[in-house]
Amino acid sequence: MTHDDDGRTTFLFYAPEREPHAWGLDLAALGEALRESFSEVRYKVRQDRTHQGEPYLSFWAATDEGTEYDGTATVHGRDCVMLADTTAGEAAPFLLWLRDTYLPTPDLVRFSSESAVEQGIETDWRLPADGDTARVADELRHHLSVMEGA
Repeated sequence: MTHDDDGRTTFLFYAPEREPHAWGLDLAALGEALRESFSEVRYKVRQDRTHQGEPYLSFWAATDEGTEYDGTATVHGRDCVMLADTTAGEAAPFLLWLRDTYLPTPDLVRFSSESAVEQGIETDWRLPADGDTARVADELRHHLSVMEGA
């Protein structure tokens, strides 16, 4: 479900600001959930100078269709998952899995992008609580187009 014109970027997905730990994210449990849901997975809970010395999950996952996800997850500040070097079309199926399979309720996902962070834009974008992969990808693309015009 990728578009040829989708650019690669980093997306950040996180719990709402008013409920920073609403996901109840457990790093090791997230790693195991990835292992159970994706065809290939490597993960490790780490604690080093990254994320201000707080524990984080480093993971790589791949689908049967060949889409690869390189990411991290942290509970420092807010429950958060970051996908690096991905497109909106590639990120959407991962988000559906996170939203519909892993999180306690589907209305708890906020997101941003590398472009927004680089511009100092701190607005939380809300991921639709329903909808299919196309709708989620379109929302990510819309965000990126707004950031390009910001």
